[in-house]
Amino acid sequence: MKSSLNDPIDVLDTTGKPTGEVLSKREIHARGKLHRAVHLYLFDRENNLLLQRRSPHVDYYPNRLSISVTGHVDAGETSQAAAQRELREELGIDIDTGQLKFLFSLRQDSTLGSHYIDRQFNDIYVCRFISEIPKIILNPNEVSEVQWVPFTTFEAMVKDPKSELASTYEVECDRVATWLKGVPKSMR
Repeated sequence: MKSSLNDPIDVLDTTGKPTGEVLSKREIHARGKLHRAVHLYLFDRENNLLLQRRSPHVDYYPNRLSISVTGHVDAGETSQAAAQRELREELGIDIDTGQLKFLFSLRQDSTLGSHYIDRQFNDIYVCRFISEIPKIILNPNEVSEVQWVPFTTFEAMVKDPKSELASTYEVECDRVATWLKGVPKSMR
């Protein structure tokens, strides 16, 4: 399923609660309305992070590297359900909700163009594949390639303004690193 600029999204208030207003993804960004998105970090047992290269067809950060999965939360959808849906849509991976771990929510605002004002709460999730990593099936409308990188490489990319990484992960990277340091060795 291809993400659409017409997908309905809940408009949020400054505390992150739905206002009752629902707008299309295109209208949410054109008007700079608050909304919710998900960021999902997929790790293997050696703390390698799956990065994706965004398709040239996406509406923001085309052809740039990004974390494993990102996406908007549809109207009436929970962020956990959105993370599962986006994982399935972008990478063809189905997982149980129990494999997703919610870490935190982070407010982030940026202007990517005159018709793309991004004001959102990002719900940050992680998922660790302890046993077999599922087969990845890329959705070419959203993702052009994937690669596993050591998390330390990702941290360096976040700090390098000349890297190919989309420029939105600095604050959450530090908090994900803190989580990784606390993961028991038996889970690696």
